[in-house]
Amino acid sequence: MIKPLQGRGRVNGDASVTRPLQGSNRAVVLSQALFPSYSDLDPYNMAACAIDTAIRNAVAAGASVDRLALLDNFCWCSSGEPGRLGQLKKAVSACYDYAVEYGTPFISGKDSMFNDFSGFDSAGKPIKISVPPTLLVSSIGVMEDCRKAVSIDAKVAGDLVYILGETRAEMGGSEYYAWFGEQVRGSRFSGTVVPKVDAERNLSLYRSLEKAIRAGLTASTISIHRGGLGYALARTAMAGKLGMDIELSGLIGEQVRDDFALFSESQGRVVATVAPANRAAFEDAMKGNACYLAGTVRADDRFVVKGRAGGVVVDGCVADMLASYRSTLGGF
Repeated sequence: MIKPLQGRGRVNGDASVTRPLQGSNRAVVLSQALFPSYSDLDPYNMAACAIDTAIRNAVAAGASVDRLALLDNFCWCSSGEPGRLGQLKKAVSACYDYAVEYGTPFISGKDSMFNDFSGFDSAGKPIKISVPPTLLVSSIGVMEDCRKAVSIDAKVAGDLVYILGETRAEMGGSEYYAWFGEQVRGSRFSGTVVPKVDAERNLSLYRSLEKAIRAGLTASTISIHRGGLGYALARTAMAGKLGMDIELSGLIGEQVRDDFALFSESQGRVVATVAPANRAAFEDAMKGNACYLAGTVRADDRFVVKGRAGGVVVDGCVADMLASYRSTLGGF
């Protein structure tokens, strides 16, 4: 019902929806998330972010938090070393805490320890190579009516673009810091402050979004995670092959500079497109949660973002974005 590649632009989504029985509209929702770039900075919040994102990805596709379960897949390194074992303990502690907070039990999983290589470099010196401490969290749930499933692609010119949730200056381990460091010094910046998860606030937003989706009020929904808001908006536009006009001036959360606003990976956020006729009903459904009307879907493929001060900070076209998006696997 919702495939891995979505929209006219065939962009990778964050969840799939499968109807196993042709005589029933019930479906299985499956999603996943991982943040290994956060591990060495904060293994507890690395695990918390993986859980929150796996849940949010599923909810954005039409799942209910009340019908979700989780699976863990630990891919760890040298867990016999005190430091690495301490990281593992913190990650497992977060798994317990947030599974309880969200009411989403872990029903299975897999552990792969000691993913390390010991050998010699080209000069004959001893070398050890280890994977980053990694936790993949999958969410799986039952959706009562697969006809309510929502994909990530923008559908109609003139639809409204909403940003749900709060944006903060949480840049540690981000894709943006990694890219920026590579540009200026040839190696990644890591930062220090990774995103934190406010389960109570996020759960309120997810439940409100569930109701809006069940009522058919959203044309598209996409979870904001790795790459931040800018990447989520770009994927929505690329999947639908429709441009956007976006303004960051009213973005809810900390007053951060424009690049942080676009690329912070703060948790608990979603981009939704909504038909103008559904505006009042959608805003009423999201009442009490952070909900910002940021712009509109365009009829052409121009992708324009204005910063907090009103100046244009992004001016591109969806065709170029898609060409860049697809170039990573070019030739394969």
